[in-house]
Amino acid sequence: MINFRCKNCKWWDNEHLVVKTIPVNLCKEHPGICRKHKPGAMKINGFHYGIQPILDADDFCGEFREDK
Repeated sequence: MINFRCKNCKWWDNEHLVVKTIPVNLCKEHPGICRKHKPGAMKINGFHYGIQPILDADDFCGEFREDK
């Protein structure tokens, strides 16, 4: 089994306050954000916001970096 999952990566962040505001309709059981990539833009009510990629702890990534 490949262990290159977000929950084992040094870029994984599921403790930041923003994680608690992730909408439940994204169907993520164990949500968190990836700090490896720069924020993308999201337009909400006419304003643009920067948001880190939202992922699940068990998602796979080809850019995995082991947390030591």
